Amino acid sequence: MIIGILLAIMLPRVSIVMDRSREKATHKNLQGIQAAVNAYCIRDTEDVYPASNADFEAILSEYFEKRPYALLKRGAANANENKVVVAATTAGIDNTGGWLLVTGNNDNQCGRMFINSTEEDTFGIYYSTYSSW
Repeated sequence: MIIGILLAIMLPRVSIVMDRSREKATHKNLQGIQAAVNAYCIRDTEDVYPASNADFEAILSEYFEKRPYALLKRGAANANENKVVVAATTAGIDNTGGWLLVTGNNDNQCGRMFINSTEEDTFGIYYSTYSSW
């Protein structure tokens, strides 16, 4: 009975710790992808961001052995995705998971990476607001 009580107390706590470690890994992956995109733009000295999903995927395959995943808390929609989307504005965030790169020249977020999710993390912060800088 004592073991059952201890498990009832500890399991929710362990679950939260696991979700937070997933979120930390996702934040680091986001920053790594942002660095890869920036290196690509600097290397070509044109400050031109990838224009298509295929171009974006090519950059990631050049800088990463395996494309990083956006690991959201368990139970979140599309919690384990690594697909990529290139969009003109942050309005392209459509909760399909993975990564979104804003490339619209008229957008003040041009060149920034986002997590393509409208879900909230374990602290109640939207994944799409995670900073890639």
